[in-house]
Amino acid sequence: MTICLEDPSQMNDLMAALRKRFTIKESEGGKIDWLLGMRIHQNLEEGYISIDQELAITKLAKAVLTQAELDTASKVVHPMLHSVSLPRYALDNPLRIKDKKRFHMLSVCGSLLHISGSSRPDVSAAVGILCRHASSYGQVHVEAARRIVRYLYSTRSYGLVYRKGDCRPEAYGQGRHPKDDGTNYLQTFADSDYAMDETRRSTMGVCINMNGAPVSWTSTLGKTVATSTAEAEVNAAVVACKDAIHLRSMLKELGVDHGPIVLREDNSACIAQGNNGIRLVRNAKHYMVKLRWLQQVTTDGDVSIRFEPTSTQLADCFTKPNDELTFLKFRERLVTDVSPLL
Repeated sequence: MTICLEDPSQMNDLMAALRKRFTIKESEGGKIDWLLGMRIHQNLEEGYISIDQELAITKLAKAVLTQAELDTASKVVHPMLHSVSLPRYALDNPLRIKDKKRFHMLSVCGSLLHISGSSRPDVSAAVGILCRHASSYGQVHVEAARRIVRYLYSTRSYGLVYRKGDCRPEAYGQGRHPKDDGTNYLQTFADSDYAMDETRRSTMGVCINMNGAPVSWTSTLGKTVATSTAEAEVNAAVVACKDAIHLRSMLKELGVDHGPIVLREDNSACIAQGNNGIRLVRNAKHYMVKLRWLQQVTTDGDVSIRFEPTSTQLADCFTKPNDELTFLKFRERLVTDVSPLL
């Protein structure tokens, strides 16, 4: 059980009450160090908390990779090649690997999903793409999985770092983001590719930052086929707004008064349709329900949709593999090397 207290002096009374009913070791009740394979380091004096999974990544790498791959892991600087598409194999494809002892893709994907969903948002897109082939895979998919593990091993000391007060500095002309009015604690980004998967479904990317690192992120293949870029972007915007509104409600319970959610979107059609009040958009009949919900929350003042250039659209790295330079640029805003903090 993880316990959060505004006044640390209340811990003794709480632990005494718990010990009346449960058997609890005397060593329990201190600062949390580990949770579900995540290492948590708190330094409240300096005002930061870090979360990483170096141990879990190391165990996975040693179970999957050869010694030569471990030794050369530092050469892999991004998790998935953007120029290579993974083919979809039918069950009768002769290239399909049937011997699970040779490489158990489902086990590797399960471990990668836990790591990417807990402390490593920088590999979310790559892991999501890989998992689409977990039931029928060949050697090309095995190599893609090994590449992700090698990248994680070479950056195993990276994790999430949340800092008290201002968020991680970003380069803007006025010293802060021009859309930040001081009450928008959550920085919400939404993006989508368009029909890039073989099924012609679009991948939605959502990233919500707070205090310098992501607190919620998503890289998900849409359930239906979007017939325009505007529809794909509206689908992603709806997912992002629902997540952000939920997080805002949690912050309110903690006593944090958050202003309207500022959704940062790079598609002009999505912004125009969402911010234009509750009205019929003739070309949006096939996704009108989602659009109407988005129009409703903007009309009610819960959400404000603003334009974010693609070059700084953080959710872009959750929709597809990026080239090396683009990936490293976005990674700086997602994860941090926590080894100097420990």
